[in-house]
Formats: sequence, structure tokens, C-alpha cells
Amino acid sequence: MQLLSLCFEIQCLSVIAERCDDTDDCSATTCGGGSTLHCIGHTCTCTTAASGDGACTMANDCHGRCDHGRQHHCIDGRCRCTHF
Repeated sequence: MQLLSLCFEIQCLSVIAERCDDTDDCSATTCGGGSTLHCIGHTCTCTTAASGDGACTMANDCHGRCDHGRQHHCIDGRCRCTHF
């Protein structure tokens, strides 16, 4: 039952996610306090700063800095964690 619920949530996110080529394309997506909007994988995504000093040159530099299984990214030389 939990797996079915998770699949449904993923489908909903994929349907309602705003598509983008650049962060400037994100007009309908808004992020909560402390979050920053980025275009990641052609999807408008809210991110928060990762733990540690945050410096990076590639996503692998950020491994283990995001909690709760969030994906890590290196954006403009800083580690960021995605969330929805």
C-alpha cells in the first residue's frame, strides 16, 4: 500500500512540476523561506544550502551533505540540496 501511495505521489509531481531550460523560465514555482529556485534537469526545483562549507566543483563534491535522502547538486560552486 505504501509503495502504491509513493508511486501516485511521484506521478503527481511529474505532472505538476514546472518545466524549464533556465531558472528564468520558472514563473509558477515558488519556494519557501530559506530556499532558492533553480532549474535542475529541466524541472523548476527548490533547493537549500547543504551542510559543510558548501564549496564544490561537481556534484560528487557534495556527497553526504544533504539530509533525508535529498539529492545533492553543485550550483554556481555551492552545494545545494533539492526538495519539493
